[in-house]
Amino acid sequence: MKTIGIFIGSERVPISKKYYQKHRKIMDQTCDELDVDEITYDIAIYALTKHYSPKDVNVVPLWKLEYTKQELDECDIVYCIYEFTYAIRDYGMDGYKKYMKDIKRDNVYPSYELQNFVKSKQRYMNYLKKKGFPIMDTIFYQLKNKTMKDCKELEKKIEKRFEGQPIYCKPELGGFAEGSKLFKTVTAKSLHKYIHTLAKGGYQKLLIQPYLEEFTKFWEYKMIFIQGKFSYCYGANVRGDVGEAVQSKLDQPLLRKLKKMGKEIVECISKDFGVPFLLRVDFGCCLQNDSVCRDYFLNEIECCPAMDDVECEKGDNYLKQAKLLGKI
Repeated sequence: MKTIGIFIGSERVPISKKYYQKHRKIMDQTCDELDVDEITYDIAIYALTKHYSPKDVNVVPLWKLEYTKQELDECDIVYCIYEFTYAIRDYGMDGYKKYMKDIKRDNVYPSYELQNFVKSKQRYMNYLKKKGFPIMDTIFYQLKNKTMKDCKELEKKIEKRFEGQPIYCKPELGGFAEGSKLFKTVTAKSLHKYIHTLAKGGYQKLLIQPYLEEFTKFWEYKMIFIQGKFSYCYGANVRGDVGEAVQSKLDQPLLRKLKKMGKEIVECISKDFGVPFLLRVDFGCCLQNDSVCRDYFLNEIECCPAMDDVECEKGDNYLKQAKLLGKI
């Protein structure tokens, strides 16, 4: 008997009423098993994996970081949906350290090596930039022990690099826009206060980018790859008031172009870290260059992405993962 343990406990992105009705019996059984009132995306994937796995596969929940070492050791396969950003949210930096320590084993998906790579935006952006992929101009800044003098120097660096534009800052390891901030005007005083708050929260590095108004106007193309193969794409908008666009509603020539680039990115990562079971590759608009046409850039990659049940236009994205998981 093979045992698959699945990290769950995101408490984000509940399934739709329509999806609940589609799998009502399975979801009700899982609510009783886990003693929860709401089915979120991670619990849905766990429930479906447990239901559809072969008879010789035992699927068990690993709730947040509340499992025991024995429970983790008894798993032949460990699949992470709940991941380091959730661990930071729920347990602070101590939780992050425990999570990264616990997944440092050979039977984890995504692998420890891949998660360790993806958690550092500086590392993967520099890696992909060297491979020739378009990356947003970014300042990476260490947060520890920064004085007002340091912040004055940073202010000058930002002014020189981004020529007085508004900037958008976010801490590395921050999830759900936690700690992120838009500065329409940059001053050493405002930077010092912001940096001090982040450092106090345990964050170690800050990402500073020019604020792109176009990023809020055009769809961000989010592509899902499963076992190294393109599965689907959807459009998202950071304004939050326009919802999502399914694949057929996106600009198809642009989609084909970005899909090709996305496949190349997945191929590069697969060569160095193994083929990821799940990877999301996000492209945003637009690079600040002299091109007549708008050039999209690689904005982010995620190996444990949150997902809803309506972003996939054709098929059941949760069920597809679940059926493949049971066969790992």
